[in-house]
Amino acid sequence: MSLLASAHAIKLKMNFVSTTTDQKQPQCYSSQLKPFYHGTASRYTSPSSGKCKRLIVQSVNPNLNSDWNEDNVRSNAPLSTQLAGRLTRMMFNPSNETFLWLFIWLFYIITLLSPSRGPVFAAYYKPYLMRFVGQLWAARSPREYALRARAADEDDGRVRRVTHALYPRFLVVYDEERRNWTRVNVEAVVRRKPYVAVTYCYDDVINSGSTGALIERVRNATLDQGFDAYWLDLECLFEDPVQKAQDLYRMSDVYRLASFTLIILTNESAWPAWGGRVWTLPEALLSRELRYKAGNNALTRTTMKNPILSTLMALGRIRSRGWSVISSSKKQYGAAKALPLNLRVRKEVLRGDIAQKRFTALMGFFEHRILPNAEETELQALARLFMANDNDRIADRMISMFPRDRRGINQWYTKEDEYGAKLWDIEPVVQVIGITSNGSLVLDGCRAAAIRWKNFPSIAFATRRSFRRLLAHALPYTTLILFLTSCVMISIGNQTASTSVYGTSPGTSPLVAGGGVLLAFSLILLIFAPIFTTYAHSGRVVLARPWLIGVKGVISAQEASDYLYGRQIGDFRRTLYTPSGSPLARPRESDSKFREGHVSQYDAALAAPPFDPIEGHMFTLVDTISGTIYYFRAHRPPTVCLFTGSEGGQGRFVLASEECSCSELRRETGTPHAEFHLCLHAHF
Repeated sequence: MSLLASAHAIKLKMNFVSTTTDQKQPQCYSSQLKPFYHGTASRYTSPSSGKCKRLIVQSVNPNLNSDWNEDNVRSNAPLSTQLAGRLTRMMFNPSNETFLWLFIWLFYIITLLSPSRGPVFAAYYKPYLMRFVGQLWAARSPREYALRARAADEDDGRVRRVTHALYPRFLVVYDEERRNWTRVNVEAVVRRKPYVAVTYCYDDVINSGSTGALIERVRNATLDQGFDAYWLDLECLFEDPVQKAQDLYRMSDVYRLASFTLIILTNESAWPAWGGRVWTLPEALLSRELRYKAGNNALTRTTMKNPILSTLMALGRIRSRGWSVISSSKKQYGAAKALPLNLRVRKEVLRGDIAQKRFTALMGFFEHRILPNAEETELQALARLFMANDNDRIADRMISMFPRDRRGINQWYTKEDEYGAKLWDIEPVVQVIGITSNGSLVLDGCRAAAIRWKNFPSIAFATRRSFRRLLAHALPYTTLILFLTSCVMISIGNQTASTSVYGTSPGTSPLVAGGGVLLAFSLILLIFAPIFTTYAHSGRVVLARPWLIGVKGVISAQEASDYLYGRQIGDFRRTLYTPSGSPLARPRESDSKFREGHVSQYDAALAAPPFDPIEGHMFTLVDTISGTIYYFRAHRPPTVCLFTGSEGGQGRFVLASEECSCSELRRETGTPHAEFHLCLHAHF
């Protein structure tokens, strides 16, 4: 799921030979691998046919220069209902258009005479019919083919020996007889020797003196604490890149096994510099004990309860540069077919040494570890690590989180949620089964619904039954029958009178007189027929066909109701504002005894600028099954709604746009919702 322009595009390579003689390259493929040729404009997958079509977006203020086709907001409610509502409004609220009333009324009568098929009811939302058809770069299952080739020495036994060594390969040990320090790599000695692990900030310590001064301080502090061995990266890491990488993989175990970890600072003010390092989090949390030495002060014991360290944690200086602490969960879930989800990496993709250090700093918290290489990005290695520790469901949970910083909405790795959800409070319903070459996750077990953008569809709905509404619904059609009957009576009466031997006047015929009365009565009823039709379709909506409908711009809940069901007589609220389903949601508090959204969110959305450079355009989403309206921002109209998990009694949904050229979805926004239903389709 991605939003910003920092995404890395990749073209899909299919394993078949094309039989076409056209030199044009197909832009995308269907789930049956049928090629499609089209331009670069925004596309979507039709929920009815599964074909790739150009995206048409209804907009409050259409923009002709947009990346997608924009059109005015249109309603597909029954034409008779729309005309009846307009006529009723003109009767009760006269305006400059009142002179058109007669022409609209005649058109309304014609629509009553024209039989039309009503909308069909369905129990599910329109499904998203596309699936992932590309190749995986790395797969969770060893039975799945992946483009990433395993190294010849990347067998499970060797990986475990390297990443679960549990002891350092070198220690610096003090020889009392010779009174000097020696680097020792004898396994029998290293595995049994108590030692001190040393940590420091390079910019703080090295820039304040030489490496020799640092080593001398470490050695004096080690002897003062009654130890004769220590581990310091300056002396205990290999220079060879391959060997150094193996040392980095066991760094977390070095701190775990140490008797205590010694923090070297130039002075007390150097804590922020030390706390901003990549390795600070594993050093602080995996060590048995923390002791620090600031300048020439005496060595002091400390814990995470230390005011300095706790302040750093509160300020996020440790977490912001490191990673969230990893625990485990034992829950397992089923799966269906694979669905691509483009949670793309940010523009500054980390590779090589920097990515390796950040990654290995995190890897120590996991039971199952991997061997990353310098060619893969940080997020690719991170995804492989998460898939190796699948019982934790970390990546699966992160998908449901909505980043507070919208500039990071492209990447699937997220630490903070806009709605305040904690990672371990989310129960995922999807599973990551692989990652593509450009960092997009491939999900399994997805349930997804299509979002309609071209117009408001004709919706099958039911209101609360009442005798008056049934009578109002039947009255216009009954009146038409009476009108036709009166015309027939007058016609027959005139013919009978003209052939009478007594020469009776046509006006004195009983049929003509009765037909005239009936004609006048039916005309009066037909004049008020629009009111009857509007009243018949009014009332509280108790059941409606599930639809997700999008609009570019801001419309009110009342406008959404009019587009969906037509105008009504009365003050029944058919569409409500969401109390918590979007970042712009505002709940009604003590002024209401019901759980509902406040109308102020509509005013706030209307007053907000239509476009924000970081967050994108303002959109409106209408859900007919719950009768709820949402306001959100996105750079592109999301055409797919994914159900990814639940948290706090609410569902977690991700709105995504489609990248048909690479069979991926791009996250545009996310929303929690308590009353949402999605269908499980065979393609999901």
